[in-house]
Amino acid sequence: MTFCAGWKYKGAVYLIADTAVTKPDKPRSDYSSFGQLHSSTKDGYVEESLLKLIPISKGMAIGFAGDVQVATEIIGLLKDNVQYADSVRDLLRIADNMGPFDPKRSVTLLIASSTAQGSVELIKWDSLKGIDQSEADFYQIGSLTSYHSAFTSEFLNFLISGNLAIDRILPTIISVVQSYGVYDDLIQMNVGGLIFGLYTSHGNVYWQEDTNYIIYGPNIDKISYISAIARDNVIIISSSITNENRIFAHSISVNRTTIFSQDWRRRVQEQIDSDRFRYWVFISIQDRVITLLIRNDLQSESKYVRLSKLSNGKFDLAMSPELIQLLRQAVEDKNDGSIPFRLNVRND
Repeated sequence: MTFCAGWKYKGAVYLIADTAVTKPDKPRSDYSSFGQLHSSTKDGYVEESLLKLIPISKGMAIGFAGDVQVATEIIGLLKDNVQYADSVRDLLRIADNMGPFDPKRSVTLLIASSTAQGSVELIKWDSLKGIDQSEADFYQIGSLTSYHSAFTSEFLNFLISGNLAIDRILPTIISVVQSYGVYDDLIQMNVGGLIFGLYTSHGNVYWQEDTNYIIYGPNIDKISYISAIARDNVIIISSSITNENRIFAHSISVNRTTIFSQDWRRRVQEQIDSDRFRYWVFISIQDRVITLLIRNDLQSESKYVRLSKLSNGKFDLAMSPELIQLLRQAVEDKNDGSIPFRLNVRND
């Protein structure tokens, strides 16, 4: 199964999704990039191995949950016909006409679209029910729809506050959502691995910018890093936990010639090996302390952090006293039944 969410915010539409997939075959690797054990669940084996966000035109992208093969067939047909459709709803008639669908292999899509004139649309489509007529501004699909209510309320609180720039909301939201994969055993709910996102605004699709995740222990020890970048509709993850790079793409939205070229891989590796990342997310493995560091000037040295990647999964990480103090701040219990967490945000 899947975790996928979509929402409207300030003239943009956002989609985020995890990278885990449930399948009958044993996993090719033991752990996800974040150290989650690829073990068996009641539905089979869950492994970090799939990109579930698919741009199908300049201003439209789709996130999906459900049967991967069926979803691929539906989305592929939508992409082939998007230029001929008058609207998203008109396009989805093609998906309806592919039915009837097997209830045991159901699919749910979240379609995010925008036009050059500034209009935006978020539509939920289900292979068994068709288009959701509620026209909600927020949807959550997949395995976590019945999970802790705080999961949804955290999204809504950010959306209601309305004080974030559209290019900053993805890393802010994802820093919180990704922390659930560190604190909770979500892989038992068929969810796991990297959670990444994109948004569409004024007729263009934009992937989340390059992000470093730093996972640390109670004494700022047992530190791991996971780097994630998007290039040409491909997600590349480098993890000190697995000591390898992993490439996730979907055949519908990727040019295989591009990602297998030596020049493309060289440029990707240069970025992975650098510390020039726009966003740094620090997550404590003991408390729900989440710190988002935003680097505004990538040409200058950071005043908070420096990372040098060595070999065999080893690295040198230097952090300023101010950042260390921030990472050690205790979580304040809200005493309202919700799961307490602290989200710190700093501009660099």
